[in-house]
This record gives sequence, C-alpha cells and structure tokens, in this order.
Amino acid sequence: MKKQLSHEYINNFLYFVIKPDEDSETGDLICCSGVNVDRFTPITKGRHNPMSNPAIRGLQLIQYDIMALALENGTSAKPLRGYKGKGLPPTDELWSTECILIKNAPESFPDKLLNHCVLELIKKIDLASTRGASLPDKLLKPDELQVFIESLCDEYAAQVA
Repeated sequence: MKKQLSHEYINNFLYFVIKPDEDSETGDLICCSGVNVDRFTPITKGRHNPMSNPAIRGLQLIQYDIMALALENGTSAKPLRGYKGKGLPPTDELWSTECILIKNAPESFPDKLLNHCVLELIKKIDLASTRGASLPDKLLKPDELQVFIESLCDEYAAQVA
C-alpha cells in the first residue's frame, strides 16, 4: 500500500482536501472541494441566473479538470456521491461541495492538483462573473487568498452600493 499524506487548502471561501482513501490498498485518493456560496455573493451577485451561480459552476467545472488531470497522470477519477468529509465544509454557511475518487494516484499528484484547481477555480468564477479582476498567477497561501478574495468582495460590494 502506498503511504500518502493528506493535503489541505482551506479558507472561508473555498477548500480542497485530498486524502488517502482508507478503504484502498492501491493508493486511491479522495478529493473533497467546496465553495462558500454566501461569501462569494458580492462577486457573483447580479451576474447569473439562479441556476448557474458562477461559484457553483466553477466548482463543477473543476471536477472535469480533476478527471482530465488524472488521465494526463496515468490514472482515473470518478465522482463520489454522498461522501461527507469530516469537518467539511469548514463553516456553517451555504456551501456547494463535490467529492471525487482518484484511482491509484502517483505521489506527486496532490500537489499538482492543488496548484491547478485553486487557481483555476478563481479564474472560472471571475470569468463567469465577467469581472475581469487582476488575479494571482501563482498559488497563494490559503489565508493570503482569503484576504485577496475579501478585497474583491469589498470592491464589488462598494460598486453596487
């Protein structure tokens, strides 16, 4: 059995938690992710219809990215329905969540996944919200990204007021 550690990227706006599947002996991983719909509202408000919130849609699209990255790295992935990660989501606000099972993942995969998914999620939300914000081009620490997103929320909330 491959020994892999958990990888976490968590703040009040989003999370990605990648951990070993305890029922697997082949190095399978479970990737749980979520976006805080409430916290992203200043960015997404008025930018969508009720059926296509940019934060929720961005998270859904990231699931396809994960599956594509898995294939590129010689493995596969599939959605997990009904899986609940302990302690997730990190707050009691309204979250959209997704979980995916990654089969026999290489040890380097979680780091690649986090780098790609966090940045791409922010880009997808910004693109769908048609904001055109100047976004970070490298992965920030979770608390730094939270401060960055909070500043966007403050800016966009002030524009609406």
